[in-house]
Amino acid sequence: MGLRGHRFWLSAIYAVIGAVLLVGAFLLLYPIRHTEDFGTQLRLAIGANLLDIVLAVIVLQPLVLFFSRNAVRWRNRLDYTDVIRRVSRSSEQVDIWKHWTGLLENSHEPRFLAAVRAALDRGVHFRIMLTDPSCPDAAERAHQVAPLDALALMRQNVSRLDAFIRELSPLHRQLFEVRISSVGPAHALYRVDDWMSYGLFRNHRVSESSQREVPVRGDIGELALEAFDARWNGTGLLAIADHYRMPLRFSAGEKSADHDLPYVVADGEHWVNVNPAALPYAFHPEHRVSRPGDGAARYVLEEPPDDVRERVAALYAAKYGPDQGAVMLRLEMTRGAGNG
Repeated sequence: MGLRGHRFWLSAIYAVIGAVLLVGAFLLLYPIRHTEDFGTQLRLAIGANLLDIVLAVIVLQPLVLFFSRNAVRWRNRLDYTDVIRRVSRSSEQVDIWKHWTGLLENSHEPRFLAAVRAALDRGVHFRIMLTDPSCPDAAERAHQVAPLDALALMRQNVSRLDAFIRELSPLHRQLFEVRISSVGPAHALYRVDDWMSYGLFRNHRVSESSQREVPVRGDIGELALEAFDARWNGTGLLAIADHYRMPLRFSAGEKSADHDLPYVVADGEHWVNVNPAALPYAFHPEHRVSRPGDGAARYVLEEPPDDVRERVAALYAAKYGPDQGAVMLRLEMTRGAGNG
């Protein structure tokens, strides 16, 4: 049933209840209409009831609504089982904003993804925003929670979501959106329909610290959701496919080939791993590289200087895991190339 149909039936119920109350009042008062001072007593009763209604509507109801809108329930930690249960009953929207979420770790992943599949069948929209494990904010968070390997958990989250998305139907992929951010969140956020739980980052996992549970339609919930929406619609976010691979077209002489290469970004420059697929082209003296959708721009690949080699390798390991065979080259725009 849609929202309009729900409102119609609710209005009909209110109308029926009002009619029943009027008929009941008439049946109770009609037999005693000839009682002494009946009119006076009736007017006093109606006046008193109208005054009560005015006080309730103007004073008491706004206070009750205000406190209910801004009610905060404190919990010592996040209950993942409760979150999964809420997802399994969700009807509209689920939002998650974390560096990584424990819902995708081994102890919770099967039940969480099963709840997600059922929710997608009901048309629930998911927005999940996680952190790029190779960005500075991810490194800072990993330092805070050490010895826990936070970077490995971030990589695991992204990998499992990538595999999950690949299994979805085209319709469900439109409902299940995941974006990877190069900037970490200000606070952890879980939202299921009109329920929201959020916590602050400290030197341990957020899920193991105090949580605030608030209504999304309250002042606090709306403020937190506004911050989420601003980041979700901001710049610098990537879909998982764009986070993992960079499509490049290589040419050397009369030969050309397309490759999707793993990459990292350091100081605004893109470094790609050409091993093993693109090695024959990358070191050809006459090679040229272009990026689909990048107009007439042309690039070449150059080896990193010694002072940045280790840093690029560290970023690559953070994003993809250790890879001793990675051959990292910098994507350099050729002189005179432009975006025609």
